[in-house]
Order: sequence, then C-alpha cells, then structure tokens
Amino acid sequence: MVSQMSDSVGTLSERELTVLSLIGAGSSAKHIAAQLGISASTVESHKRRIYAKLGVTHQSQAVSQAIALGLFDAPAKDRDETEMVVVHARPGAPVGQVTQALLSHGRPFILTPELDPGQWRFRGRFVTVLVDPTPHDWLATACFRAPVVVIPSVRSDDDLVREAMRYGARALVWLEDVPDLLCTTLAMVAHGYVIMAGTHLPAASSLELSGRERDILDSIAIGHTLQQTARSLGISVKTVENTQGRLFRKLGARNRPEALTNAYRQGLVPG
Repeated sequence: MVSQMSDSVGTLSERELTVLSLIGAGSSAKHIAAQLGISASTVESHKRRIYAKLGVTHQSQAVSQAIALGLFDAPAKDRDETEMVVVHARPGAPVGQVTQALLSHGRPFILTPELDPGQWRFRGRFVTVLVDPTPHDWLATACFRAPVVVIPSVRSDDDLVREAMRYGARALVWLEDVPDLLCTTLAMVAHGYVIMAGTHLPAASSLELSGRERDILDSIAIGHTLQQTARSLGISVKTVENTQGRLFRKLGARNRPEALTNAYRQGLVPG
C-alpha cells in the first residue's frame, strides 16, 4: 500500500503539488485561482486529478493522505529554531530593522530581491520573511511550502491581516515591532504556532484539546464529512459544528483541511 501511494505521488505534477499545498493552507478554489492566475474551473480540474491520483474523494482526505506521504512540513517537535531565514524585500524596502534584529540574535539569513523556487527548494529548512509582499510573492512562497512571516512597513487595518491569513502566512509582525518581536515570532513559527499582528505566544491551554475536540480532529483525519462525524460519534451535526468551531479557533484554522495541516505541524496528529 505504501509503495502504491509513493508511485501515485510521483505522478503529481508541480502544479498539482502547489494546489495540494494551498488546499492544506486552507485556501478556497477561488483564492487558489487568484494566486496561480488560473480559472476556478481549472483549479477544480487539478483537484479532481489530485483526488484520483491519491485515491481519495475530497479535500480533507487529500490533506490526510499528503501528511501520511510526508508532503507537508514536519511536525513542530522535529523543527529546528536555527533554520535559515530567507528575507525577501525589493530594492528600497525598509529592511534595516529586520536584518539588524536577525544579526543581534545570531539568526542565519539571506536577503534577496527575488524569490526563485528552483534555487531554494532543496537547501534545507527555512522560514520566508516577506517585507511588503505583492501577489507575485505569494505565488512564489506557495511553491516553497515553507512557513511565511509577513512584515508590513505601514500598520494598516484588519484587511491586511486577513489577506495574510488567506494566503497561508504563519505570522504577521508590523515593522515597528520587529526589534522586539521578530525573532521570538520566528521561534514560535518554528514550533507550529500561528501568530498574527504581533500577538503574544498562545497560552499552553490553547493547544490542549478536549476529548470531544480530539474526536472531531480524528474524524477529520479519517476524511469524514460532518454528517459521518456526527453518526460515528452519536451526536448531532450542530454539536459537531460547534465543537469544530472551537477546534478551528485553537488551531488558527478556517476549514477542515487547514485544521488538519496545522494540527499535524503542532504534532497533534501522526504523520
């Protein structure tokens, strides 16, 4: 069975792997289409081919299979806080505070004006830091399948935070907070946390799941629908939805695929 799944992964195209990664990041077909510059119907076609190759029928099962095949980032317990930091900023961008913060904490980093997936893909673990990212930057980082930290140079409204979350960023730190928060944020991201707009390290209790929440997570990992989860647990669909909502908030997720991905990265589900 394992060898058969490995053979299936070998037939996934680069575009299909990118779509699968974006599904795991919680992106909808509409958002995937916008990031990749293709139509929503083309995204759906890619998804159908991914499902066929992985032997699954929907998104949660595809993410669960991808985790089993090692296509997503390793769980937090296997992460190294000293991983490389790739800082992407275009000429003229305010990067002085960023590089100074990294230097003062002894963090290895590379400053690059261009993001080239082919150049970085097989060079070990790294975190990508985007200073004032553009839509093109989001597309490039989707190919990396590496954690992304966003640094806006100007503090704005919640729309920017929502955009960063929509594109799968793991953290957002305002430029003015970089000296105090950047390296701490990088360490937390390396351990699987999602931190937006300079919030503090979540309390340990926020990562402790109740028995029912774990039941829901296990059901998601199996690939059950809401109705199947309700039947298997002997509870109502409404109770599943309410419990699932609390689970999503704890995991910083917007939907089932992203909840499963984040739970895996925090070591809450086995690979």
